[in-house]
Amino acid sequence: MSRGWSTPGGGGLRSLRIAYFSPLPPERSGIADYSRELLPYLAQQAELVLYTADPQLVDAQIEKQFVIRELGRFSQERRQFDLALYQMGNSAYHASFYPTLVQYPGVVVLHDYMIHQFIAHRTLVQGDFAGYAREMGYALGEQGMHQAHAIRLGQAPAPVFEVPLNDRLLDSSLGLIVHSAYVADKIRGRGFERPLAIIPALIEEHPGRSRRAELKLAEDAVIFASFGVITAQKQIDMALRAFQKVRQSLPSAHYLFAGEALPEVNLDALIADLELQGSVTHAGYVPDLKVFVDWLYTADVVVNLRYPTVGETSATALRAMAAGRPLIVFDQGWYCEIPDEAALKTAVLDEAMLMEAMLRLAQSAELRLRVGEAGRHYTRELCHPAAVAGAYRQALSTTLDYYMPRYE
Repeated sequence: MSRGWSTPGGGGLRSLRIAYFSPLPPERSGIADYSRELLPYLAQQAELVLYTADPQLVDAQIEKQFVIRELGRFSQERRQFDLALYQMGNSAYHASFYPTLVQYPGVVVLHDYMIHQFIAHRTLVQGDFAGYAREMGYALGEQGMHQAHAIRLGQAPAPVFEVPLNDRLLDSSLGLIVHSAYVADKIRGRGFERPLAIIPALIEEHPGRSRRAELKLAEDAVIFASFGVITAQKQIDMALRAFQKVRQSLPSAHYLFAGEALPEVNLDALIADLELQGSVTHAGYVPDLKVFVDWLYTADVVVNLRYPTVGETSATALRAMAAGRPLIVFDQGWYCEIPDEAALKTAVLDEAMLMEAMLRLAQSAELRLRVGEAGRHYTRELCHPAAVAGAYRQALSTTLDYYMPRYE
């Protein structure tokens, strides 16, 4: 029985109808930005209808380009589509469509291997302890129920970096798309046997200009920078301690942060404790992508640390590479898969090694240029949205082919 996903002459998925679920701009979500860049290219591969909780809140540019419908309509309209495609990450921005994902299986793009923080937000944070206990029990059986009870009594913290809580999602997916071999190996190790595709995270190269003049620094000052939401997981305290030591050799060095600081990180107090007042600039949350890219072009070195990892692929790391900025990362998770020539990788939580990497890049403009250009080449070759959309087409086709015999 033909499902209509091929067209004569190798047209691929141009005849497919896809129901698309994702956070959408202007939500403060990296996956919303991801969708903004993917959708125009994916629309060349398939007919798309976007479902969201409140279509009136979607960015006007997206609204003009695509058919957008209220989320609640999908249950009645689902038979119009060949597949549902869900963009899923570890944040509250996915809460509105997660029940739809579970009830109406489709292909899930799993941006973070662990979604424990997301599950905790939609249960514990909302006062739904029973919902959290159900998910812990679903994942770990009786042991999970006991652990949830201990968490409720304050006898144990929620194991947000130890228990993925993605079991129900995996069981509810017709197929998966992930961004790294690291995550794919973990999923296959769980016994997942349905279609699974590794597709690099996309990033589109944007032109930018340095805003260095706004910082009023000496001409020879090397600017280190970290981008995105400032969380404890990003090890900002370690980065600033290493930076403090770098300044012993390069006293004009400066550190730039562009991103909102969460309450868990008291950035001002940290700067004061390290006596770095005047040597650090916090630009705050940057809502405009063009301005964000300009700040990337302002940096000489981008420090992008994550520990523990939840199996994420860092969009800010990729944006830095696309801008030709040399990158420093911990050698773990997806970051291991960045070509060695495109980033300096340090052992996890090794402050001395981090300081050495920062100093090496600060002292060599030639090294900064070489590493930055290697990163730009990597993103151009693998991460352009057109290439990623083509890989989506193949993954969706593979999923349909896998299930087709069941409909004959």
